[in-house]
Amino acid sequence: MLLAGCGGGGGDPGNPPPAGNASLAVTLAGLPAGVTSPVNIAGPGGFTRDITQSTTLTNLVAGNYTVSAQSVVSGATTYRPAVAQQTIAVAAGASASASVDYSAIALTLGLREVADVDGAVFVTAPAGDARLFIVERGGRIRIMRDGRMLTLPFLDISGRISTQGEGGLLSMAFDPQFERNGHFFIYYTDFNRNIVVDRYTVSGNADIANATSALQIISIAHSAFTNHYGGLVAFGPDGFLYLATGDGGGAGDPLRSGQDLTSLLGKMLRLDVANASATKRYDIPPSNPFVGMSARRNEIWASGLRNPWRFAFDTSGLYIADAGQDRREEINLASLGQGGLNYGWNIMEGSLCYVSAACGQAGLTLPALEYDHGANDVNGCSVIGGYVYRGKAVPELAGRYFYSDFCGGYLKSLLASGAGNGVREQADWSIPDIGNVVSFGRDADGELYIVAADGRIHKIIRTSAPAS
Repeated sequence: MLLAGCGGGGGDPGNPPPAGNASLAVTLAGLPAGVTSPVNIAGPGGFTRDITQSTTLTNLVAGNYTVSAQSVVSGATTYRPAVAQQTIAVAAGASASASVDYSAIALTLGLREVADVDGAVFVTAPAGDARLFIVERGGRIRIMRDGRMLTLPFLDISGRISTQGEGGLLSMAFDPQFERNGHFFIYYTDFNRNIVVDRYTVSGNADIANATSALQIISIAHSAFTNHYGGLVAFGPDGFLYLATGDGGGAGDPLRSGQDLTSLLGKMLRLDVANASATKRYDIPPSNPFVGMSARRNEIWASGLRNPWRFAFDTSGLYIADAGQDRREEINLASLGQGGLNYGWNIMEGSLCYVSAACGQAGLTLPALEYDHGANDVNGCSVIGGYVYRGKAVPELAGRYFYSDFCGGYLKSLLASGAGNGVREQADWSIPDIGNVVSFGRDADGELYIVAADGRIHKIIRTSAPAS
């Protein structure tokens, strides 16, 4: 009866209205087909209802009802309500109406160069910290504060790393308790081409790390080839440390690492480092998917990856951008806590069979989004994953995952469907081509950065008028 009385308006049914004999018709106008914007109606007796399309609410009691609307982004267009909030008086036994009229405003994004650092490959910041930490592939971490680069590096391990092939110092992550314990983690390749994650601690000077505090967390043998190292270490919302490793290199996964659950290559790993020490570098989270299984490494969280250079966590899930071989680039999306997924490499490249013309897909997780390189790599050659936007400067972008391509030089985004491994919106933000893109970054405010291969670091900014 309640649904019938609401005219099938969709959205959250909210609190049921007290029984009455009044009605309120709410009309949403100006939104294109397929675009919805939640509108809240609140009234007497704690009544509240969210709708996403024109709706007539019936059986209402008399009183004042507040209709609240907000801007919504679709593609690169913002749809803004002419009136964000209005109050409608509804009389007993009468019908009232309200109209929410949207107007289309182009939302455009641009880039502002904030630094030029030779060899920059990653940008990050601790929670609540105004500084920006810039990772150089050659082995240094620099700090930029208030737009100025500090003279001394935060850390310099250039004498301990190999930059052969795709190697080097590739990323860093701050412990969730960094403000208290001063711990941070780095991901690099050593002189034997192994993948190494070390923990360091800040010195008495907050801008300088203690160079003698290194504790090796894990070393993964990677001696056969000089490519496909993966490259990111990051903490998940669960407080565990994640790292994504490449398949060991070579074309087509000659080591067959992606599907080998006894190998830590071609995997997403999940470690508990809260009590890391020289005698026990990490613990295995008991909820890891292969705990207690024979012929499987307990560190593995996900498998079937080729070269997952960058990944990102968000409340909407885990995003893994996995570089393809010759044809397809892919972005994988899983819900938080969904371990044990097999993303298919080298059985598949994206949704294409790789090893043979036909292949079994049972037990494999296909990409949420993929794209073909196209002739002469017109669409790109190697996906570069970014982050989901949660900043304050452009609130309309909330929930959108941004990514680029090494050869593409563009800025694109997708919006997860909220149901499974789906995508419901894609957008190309038409920024000026900045050449080869190597990474994204994020500061403590949730604002995003793009790192170009020539060392320029750009902040993503709004270049159109705010939507409200």
